[in-house]
Amino acid sequence: MGELIEIGPGGWRVMPDGVARKGPVGFDESAVVAARVVPPRPTPFSEIIGLERLLAETWPATETADLGGWLLRSARGFTKRANSALALTAPPGGVDEAAAAVKAWYRERGTRPLISLAGPVTKRLDEELAARGWTALGHTVVMTRPIEPVAFEGEAVVLDSPGDDFLAQAGDEDPETAAKVFGSGPDRGYAEIRRGGVLAARGRGALAGDLVAIARIGTAEAFRRRGLGTEVLRALEAWGAANGARRAVLQVEADNESALAMYERLGYAERYRYCYRAL
Repeated sequence: MGELIEIGPGGWRVMPDGVARKGPVGFDESAVVAARVVPPRPTPFSEIIGLERLLAETWPATETADLGGWLLRSARGFTKRANSALALTAPPGGVDEAAAAVKAWYRERGTRPLISLAGPVTKRLDEELAARGWTALGHTVVMTRPIEPVAFEGEAVVLDSPGDDFLAQAGDEDPETAAKVFGSGPDRGYAEIRRGGVLAARGRGALAGDLVAIARIGTAEAFRRRGLGTEVLRALEAWGAANGARRAVLQVEADNESALAMYERLGYAERYRYCYRAL
């Protein structure tokens, strides 16, 4: 049982179900006696929790604090992910006490209180916060794709730190904080395509556990509709696989239907959705 990921001259390949999977299984088409479509199984809570924790490692806040198992994160307002409480356990002291603590912590830092809710894992907490007037926003789809080491022969170059023009494009007008959150070093990859000395397309990869988290893919307006964003994505997948990653993960806004469709065509599948509750 698993996901059929390739049908080609070399045979069929299936990615077996289960978190402990080691990679695709290949076999010749002549061995296939029968096949049928099996609806996707609900993503196990353990996989969601594991992914959320790894994703938090790849997008670290500049200030954190523990709240009875919840992770409070702050980064001067740079992105919701780095400025929200990651709630993957039962609320410490109950919902009211935990919500009050979150509210106070973020108000002290001059930012809006946000609690990140990982889909079905936090369904009950989501309902209880909604009943207390917390507003839902930032609905996001988490998509993954199995990857293997491949030779990348494209134009993109992967560096271990972001340049000034990368930060100017992807830093949400706060390049100083962006540089701290993005990070640098052997577990960070910054893919760039330059044309005439101009940063035409870029994207960021970050390693944690068995995955590479890919984000901030973008193309300068003058260079769009040339496939450069896809090349940046493939460059980061290849970089991640070469450094031990076996899964690539993307986070896509749920209302961005064109991006979701594109990533599905590129082999990504939805694993779960998350959102934030805000005051």
